[in-house]
Amino acid sequence: METILTVAALVVLLLLIYGCASQYFLKTEYYTITSSRLKEDRVAVLLTDLHACRHGKPGGGEENGRLLARVERESPDLICIAGDMTVKSGKRTEEVLRFVKRLTEIAPVYYAPGNHEIRMPEYEEFRENLRKSGVHYLEDETMPQGEDLRITGLSLEEYWYHKFWQRRRLTGEELLEHVTPPEEGCFSLLLAHNPEYFPQYAEWGADLVFSGHIHGGIARLPLLGGVISPSLRLFPRYDAGEFEIGEKHMIVSRGLGLHHIRLRFFNRPEVSVIRLAARRGRR
Repeated sequence: METILTVAALVVLLLLIYGCASQYFLKTEYYTITSSRLKEDRVAVLLTDLHACRHGKPGGGEENGRLLARVERESPDLICIAGDMTVKSGKRTEEVLRFVKRLTEIAPVYYAPGNHEIRMPEYEEFRENLRKSGVHYLEDETMPQGEDLRITGLSLEEYWYHKFWQRRRLTGEELLEHVTPPEEGCFSLLLAHNPEYFPQYAEWGADLVFSGHIHGGIARLPLLGGVISPSLRLFPRYDAGEFEIGEKHMIVSRGLGLHHIRLRFFNRPEVSVIRLAARRGRR
């Protein structure tokens, strides 16, 4: 019996070490989205849920030098941030600002807030500092990226980030109170931190949604996917990866950092690289 308890304790210890260490080993995931609405090919990098964590300091003392190098290596045409790069307390906000400013030297940056940004005590100052550094900070706004692509950033109130027993349901009418319908004939990319409302995003007209928030479910199990969401929902439907409703797509990143539960099991932090491909030939 003593031997069994010793082995069990050792297994638990190794799992905890693994779960803690996994948050520092970045993984790049690749996706391809093809559409006849696109006139030219692009490479987009999606970043979410850094939560003011750090990924290495190579080359000149960069707090996130390793992450910056990973993004730069992909030579993106645009960089999209789908929220929660900070924490609600505002801790290490200056580091996040420095990192995002460096991203603007690689490619245009489009940033939509998550539930942590909007709860920061100095949120307005943070937002204005990002805009001064050249970031396209989109609060329920749409910006063109070339002639064929429109990028919209959705900023939902804290009310919509709820625990599962509170039963919030975002309607199409409520979504339209935030963002106007997509422009006809253009490819619509929606940056929306919370993936739970994908059916409403698709109904609104988003061709592609970039989301995060779920952290991949903290732990991932074969066939079952992510185990638990920030709303404490077990096995959330939209946990990580690519999802489809008809011809509408959503990419959900596992995120780059962690907040309350600083463990990852079979769930490495993710840099998402999405190839937006123009469909040639007959339409």
